[in-house]
Amino acid sequence: MLIFAGIAALFFIGYINHFLEKTKLDKARRKAELIDRYRRCANLSNTLPGQLMTTDLKQVLNRLELHCIDQLRAIERHDPKYKLRAEELRQWIAKTDELPVKNPHVDIVTDEQTKDVRFQLESLQAQIIRGVEEKVLTNAQGKQWLGQIKHMLVTVYIEYFNNLGRQLLEQNRPSQARLVFERGVQYLKKQKDSTPYKQQLTQFEALLGRANALVLEHTSPKPDQLSELTEGLALQGQQEEWKKKQIYD
Repeated sequence: MLIFAGIAALFFIGYINHFLEKTKLDKARRKAELIDRYRRCANLSNTLPGQLMTTDLKQVLNRLELHCIDQLRAIERHDPKYKLRAEELRQWIAKTDELPVKNPHVDIVTDEQTKDVRFQLESLQAQIIRGVEEKVLTNAQGKQWLGQIKHMLVTVYIEYFNNLGRQLLEQNRPSQARLVFERGVQYLKKQKDSTPYKQQLTQFEALLGRANALVLEHTSPKPDQLSELTEGLALQGQQEEWKKKQIYD
C-alpha cells in the first residue's frame, strides 16, 4: 500500500507540475497576444491615412484597445502603465463625436503605398472580427464595419489609379497613363456592385480616352516629318528614273 501510495503521489506531483507549467505557458501566450492586439489597434488609430480615418473608426479602435488593456490588467495587476493607458482611453471614449482626428492625409501614388494601406485595412478587418467574437462589438456593428473596410479599400485603389495616371499625363507619358487608367476601369468593373463607383468609372473612362488621344497624337507623323518623307520618296523616284534611263540608253 505504501508503494502504491508513493507511486500515486509521484503521479499527482507530476500532474500538478505539468498543470502549472501549462497554465504559465498559456498565460504568457495570452499576454503576448493581447500586447500585440492592443499595439495593432493603437498603431492603426495613429497611422491610418487621414482620408480613411473618421471619429467613429477611431472610437471603435479605442474600444478594442481598451478591451485588450483591461484583460492585460487582469494578468499583470501590478503594472502601472496599463492602468494609465486604460484611463487615457476611457477619457477619449467619453468625448464621443468630439474626439479630434489628427491623422494626416496621404497622397497614394505608388504600389508600395497602396500595399501598405491594404495591409493596414486587412489588420483592421482582423481586429473587427475578433472584437465581434469577444462581444466588444455586436454582429450588426461588425457587419457594417466590414462593409465599410471593403469600401475603403476600393477608395484607396481609385485614388491610386487617379493620382498615378494624372501624374504620368503631366510628365507627358500618355502610354503609361493609358495602362493605369485601363487598370482602373477594369478594377471598378470587377466589383460585385459597381453602382457606388459609377462616377469614378465614368471619370476613368474619360481619362482613358484622353490618354488614347495623346498616344495617337504622339505616334502620328508631324508635318515636318511628312515633308521630309515626301522629299525622300521624290528623290528615290528620281534616282530610279535615272537608273532606268541609263539602262535603256
